[in-house]
Amino acid sequence: MLRLIVRRLLQLVPTLLGLSVLLFLWLRMLPGGPASARLGERATEADRIAMEAALGLDKPLWDQYFIFLRDLLTLDMGVSTRTGRPVWEEFTQRFPATVELGVTAILIAVVVGVPLGYLAARHRGGWMDVGAVSGSLIGICIPVFFLAFILKEIFAVGLGWFPTGSRLTTGINATEVTGFHTLDGILTGELDATGDALWHLVLPGIALASIPLAVITRMTRASVLEVLQEDYVRTAESKGLHQRVVRLRHVMRNALLPVITAIGLLTGSLLSGAVLTESIFSWGGIGSFIRDAIDGRDYPVLTNFILIIALVYVLINLLVDLAYSLIDPRVRVH
Repeated sequence: MLRLIVRRLLQLVPTLLGLSVLLFLWLRMLPGGPASARLGERATEADRIAMEAALGLDKPLWDQYFIFLRDLLTLDMGVSTRTGRPVWEEFTQRFPATVELGVTAILIAVVVGVPLGYLAARHRGGWMDVGAVSGSLIGICIPVFFLAFILKEIFAVGLGWFPTGSRLTTGINATEVTGFHTLDGILTGELDATGDALWHLVLPGIALASIPLAVITRMTRASVLEVLQEDYVRTAESKGLHQRVVRLRHVMRNALLPVITAIGLLTGSLLSGAVLTESIFSWGGIGSFIRDAIDGRDYPVLTNFILIIALVYVLINLLVDLAYSLIDPRVRVH
């Protein structure tokens, strides 16, 4: 297992290096270059030359790339041209909110989608199968922002069952330790803050989980149906093994392999695609911040956001590989 982890980590290095090269070239291909992008359209030629010297753009291209790489490795992400604060501070302040929302959404999708897909496959053609397939189709078709708006209007504004937005109720005494409100409340013993944070997560979590839930349900159903036709399942049943053993050891263990891949990809997409959901619920995560960065051409923020999301994707891919090796030990030898 340790050799597998080391091998996968080494394989991630060229991926991240290649992405850094693409980002470096993208910055140099901006209209007028990075200096003009930072200074804006009204900057004078003297201002542009001074900015290029400050950014090291007057040096050879290879030297510029190594400086760019050095800054990345030392977490020197520069300063946001819109807020004037270091980009690293902005991300560490906002990223926990997005991670908390994304993890909640994928947990809802997995906890509901995998059993639902399995039950739909086991009762193929029945009412549960028809309901699961129809519901997953609806979940895929409805845009996330529209579902978020409907949930907010009905259950928050109309019925008042849930908060309309933000991460905590005003007046809740919450000590911030990690930036994850649900975890901070447990660490500090402020369980009322944890409960309030979980209550605020319900509606945006359900809205963001709608598409992953639909995809996981359909993939689990299709995978279970395929595995049920395999010879080893029929052999296990003919031997008289208990149904629980057949379902868990032979059916679900093999059916989960493609589902795990989908879960990994969906988790990465949730972290990078929560912009509209966060905006509707005033979540204060990275999504709304990136939206403002795009509007304001805040290239230091956008560059580092792309790198962070890419890093998240490759780490999730590593976790998927490890999960594969736990479910199917044959993967460890490849």
